Amino acid sequence: MNYAVILAGGTGTRFWPFSRELEPKQFMQIIGDKSLLQDTIKRIDGLVLPKNIFIVTNFKYLYEVKHQVAAFRISEANIILEPQGKNTAPAIGLCAQLISRRDKDATLIVLPSDHFIKNINKFRGCLKKAISLASHGLLVTLGIKPQNPSTGYGYIKTGLKKNGYFSAEKFLEKPDLAKAKAYFKDKRFYWNSGMFVWKASTFLEETRKYLPKLHILLSMIRSVDDIEKVWPKIDPISVDYGIMERSSKIALIPAPFYWTDLGSWDAMNALLPKDKSGNVIHADCLEVDSSGVSVFSRGARLISLIGVKDLIIVDTPDALLVCDKHKSQDVKKVVDILKSNKRKEQIAHTTEKRPWGSFTVLQNSDGFKIKLIEISPKKRLSLQRHAKRAEHWVVVSGCARVTTGFKKRLVHSNHSIYVPIGTKHRLENPGVIPLKIVEVQTGSYVEEDDIERFDDDFKR
Repeated sequence: MNYAVILAGGTGTRFWPFSRELEPKQFMQIIGDKSLLQDTIKRIDGLVLPKNIFIVTNFKYLYEVKHQVAAFRISEANIILEPQGKNTAPAIGLCAQLISRRDKDATLIVLPSDHFIKNINKFRGCLKKAISLASHGLLVTLGIKPQNPSTGYGYIKTGLKKNGYFSAEKFLEKPDLAKAKAYFKDKRFYWNSGMFVWKASTFLEETRKYLPKLHILLSMIRSVDDIEKVWPKIDPISVDYGIMERSSKIALIPAPFYWTDLGSWDAMNALLPKDKSGNVIHADCLEVDSSGVSVFSRGARLISLIGVKDLIIVDTPDALLVCDKHKSQDVKKVVDILKSNKRKEQIAHTTEKRPWGSFTVLQNSDGFKIKLIEISPKKRLSLQRHAKRAEHWVVVSGCARVTTGFKKRLVHSNHSIYVPIGTKHRLENPGVIPLKIVEVQTGSYVEEDDIERFDDDFKR
């Protein structure tokens, strides 16, 4: 039987500042009205039953994944949580181990959750061909014919052409521009799409052969309850480096469809129509004598361009990226600097999603912070208290049920309530419409980690 393993734990660093650690690109609606994860699930409709679709992700994305897959009837039990990211070989091996215990003859379709694909019928046809090859004990990868000398993708050098596929002679890391140009001219080279098809048993056998320590540790996982105790002992390694570069069972099928991994702003730019000056404008923008410029915005402010060329400009309420179009792969370097400096712009947007809704930071300064909080119907925050701040809540719309100490009361629109420092409290939306509240925090420390939880519906 066919199973899907969808990898959804990445952080999408090269898509910053839209993509953040707490809101990576796979959960965003970048093109169309569905997220990249939801589009990935839609593409395999008819090939894999919902009960056989597994999502591998991080603990911090559990509630976002649950929300996004609800419409596809995928069981929460099929959301596999990694305690820490260990790269692709352990993530895929974990699912292969769990699924093979259910179905010894399982065929796995391994798909990243952040790709964009056109020609869905050709994609499905390609997967059917890959499934057939996998039944003969091959590790099948889908190769993409290069459209340009990209330095953002790994490459696969093909060998002999066989019955409908190529052998893989060599897997190559992301090249510099000179090598990329040489690969582009050589018809034997394909982009490594990161999409694979194989039998779970074949993959586990190759893991035993090439990654024996990982195989031993995976064999100790008999259910999801065993993951947490085994996972710290596992070494991070990619499936390309650990298995694909070594195995003699690789088959490459040239993909007959349009593909991009949306790994950079340059990839996004290539997808979208351009005006007569080669500009891509997805913002409130005034352009004067500018060409080859791509502008994307999640903010409300006007962007004006005068006499600039070949730039990527990405605007959000708390961060602005201005980048040479030919340097878009280097956005990751900015994210690395933000991370090393412990800057919040790497972690989250000014609007942060929570299992109960979201909040937006409207203003933040020494001694105070102002937020707009939106609580979904029938949801509530944890019972909590803060050691260093007080909170003043003004209900903007809806009706709040508020716990302070041992008291509960309803607070209606245009009314407010004060929560002193150190008081146990809880916010709840008992209604059927979203509850909106303006929260003013005051105190010596107003960051998110000043919180002590006593009861939480979301087990945080």
